[in-house]
Amino acid sequence: MDLLVNHNDAQQQLHHLCNIWCVAVHERITDPHEVSRLDERFHIDLVAASGNLEMARIHQDITNRIRIVRRLEFTRNYRIDITYEEHSMILNAVLQQDATQAKKMLQRHIQNSRDEVKNITLHNLHQAQVQRT
Repeated sequence: MDLLVNHNDAQQQLHHLCNIWCVAVHERITDPHEVSRLDERFHIDLVAASGNLEMARIHQDITNRIRIVRRLEFTRNYRIDITYEEHSMILNAVLQQDATQAKKMLQRHIQNSRDEVKNITLHNLHQAQVQRT
């Protein structure tokens, strides 16, 4: 995040992300499959904008491995609005060159997503178990 915040072209490189994530509620995309794709791109483009090519390569590899699990998050419509809010706040912190705040928000965003996917998975497993009995 420090590299990104201090990158000279950060505002220009993140402009397309702001056009997607920093929009009014009525302009938001609500299709879960499309939001999932855009969410993945958000994280890929954020890492790439830092200019650290090795980190971008590693991140892409991890993204490819966890893609199916991450898509579970958007099976709950309320996660779409939360994702928009979190992405917007992260972008604003980066554009204001507040690396500390951007890191905190990104960590919280990743933790929230991870926890939500875990809860959805556990719920689905429980439902499947209940249906068998």
